[in-house]
Parts: sequence; C-alpha cells; structure tokens
Amino acid sequence: MTRGNLEVTLMPEAGGCIARFAASHEGGIQQMLRPLPPGIAAPGPLDMACYPLVPFSGRITNGRFSFAGHQVQLPPDDICAPHAIHGRGWRTAWEVAESDATHAQLHFHHDGRDPRWTWPWSFEAEQHFALDETGLSVTMRLTNRAGEAMPAGLGLHPFFEGRATARLTAPLPRVWESDERGIPTGVAPTPERWRFDEPRAMREVEVDHCFSGGDGRFRIDWMDRPFALRIAATGAPHTIVFAPPGEDFFCAEPVSHVPDAVNRPEPESVTGLVALAPGETLELTCRFVVEPR
Repeated sequence: MTRGNLEVTLMPEAGGCIARFAASHEGGIQQMLRPLPPGIAAPGPLDMACYPLVPFSGRITNGRFSFAGHQVQLPPDDICAPHAIHGRGWRTAWEVAESDATHAQLHFHHDGRDPRWTWPWSFEAEQHFALDETGLSVTMRLTNRAGEAMPAGLGLHPFFEGRATARLTAPLPRVWESDERGIPTGVAPTPERWRFDEPRAMREVEVDHCFSGGDGRFRIDWMDRPFALRIAATGAPHTIVFAPPGEDFFCAEPVSHVPDAVNRPEPESVTGLVALAPGETLELTCRFVVEPR
C-alpha cells in the first residue's frame, strides 16, 4: 500500500503481519517500524514489523485455564514453553478479503473443533488497514462464533528499531509486577525507572512488563531521524513495554487485557478480559501518525 510519502507492506500468509512501514523524505527513507530483514527464505512473525494478538495477548500460565465449565489446555509456544502466548492469529495465514493501493482487509476463522489448536470456541478475526497521507490505521475485530461466551482479547505487537536514539513518551501510572516466568503477580504504582511521562531515552531502559492506567496514547522520537511516530489506540487500556538487554529494538504494545488474565482473580474492570457473548464483536483500533520531529 502506498499513499504520499508513506508505504506499507503486509504479509497475510505469515501471521497477517505488517512487514514494513516506511516514510520517504528528501534525505532517504525512514523505517517507522523495524522492517522485515531482506534475504529470509521463510520469514515468521518474529521477523516482522508488527503482528496481531488474537484471541488473547501475553502469556497463559502453562497454557491452562478454566472458563465457564471448560478446562482448557493449549499447546506451549516455543518462545516461552511451557506457556501459551499471544493467541492464534500470529501463527496462522490470513485470507485477503479486500485490497487496493490504500486499504486491505484480512480475515481468518478458527474452528473450535480443530485439534491443532485446542481453543474450544469458534471465532472470526479481522484486520482492516487504511493508509492516508499522515499515517496508518489498523482496526482489529474479534467475533465469537460459538454458542456460548468465550474469554476474549486483542492487541498489536509493533517493533521499533533505533533504540539507541529513540525516546518514548507514554503516561503509564501502574505496572503489573511479574515473577521469574514473566507471569503477573499484582499491580503497583510504576517506579521511576519505568516511567515515561516525559520523553525517556530507551537505551537506558530494560523492561518486559504490562502497564495500566494510560490513555492508549504514546509517542516515539528518534533524535537522529526527521520523523516522529504518534500512536493512539482505542479498546486498549493496557500497554506492554518490552525493551530486552543487548538489542536495538523495543516494543510498545497496545492490548485490551493483562497477561494471564484468564487466571487472575481481579474483575474485568481491572484485567480487561472480556467474556464475549455469542455473536458479539470486540474491537481495537490503533492509529500510527507520522509527523515531523
């Protein structure tokens, strides 16, 4: 997709991912998300610029939970075994329902009887991408096609390169403290080392936590690049910030619920987990706006 000086490349066959989002300028091209590296023969979602999280985000402890009389055991994911993580959307191909120079709509359907991924509720997922002169909008929808309520959540997992010169601004007043497995243990005021109320140099930060209490808005400035990225998400009252040691990328992920929400004792108003009724649709929208720094 191309509009003005902006370009987006999608890879529906590899997890319904964004492979590239770039902005051209007089001096060249700035990557607004970490792009898919060239030369990868069979790229997967972890190589991409952004992938979808559906029908849940984050870890589920040991892939196991109970909901409305169902005892669910999901297969472990390689990146965090024995836990399950990030749902199914990022691990399956999506169908292109519509596509033109500035819009695309991707779909996939999960059958609750499918033995390959033992989520016992059928659902449909949709991503709609719209590119205009100022940025990219991504709208995700999850519709319950089962005959009973199911636990539900959505999220996006964008990667940002250039951590050495990047600054993140994002008011995130509460953090979910985690154990050594990365599983939340409770929520607390965000300590100073993880506060982003004012622009914070990401090279100084190491973190892998979920934050709550923000408004879904944050901004990234690169001190050596002409464009900044302003992000606004609705339907995403929580944010995962991931900045691993020794890497030049970081993530700021808008999500609808906290990790392992299906196993948390707190109410939906705290965790964000939704009990989605039959035929009901959950929606999340994220707007990525490119603007001069």
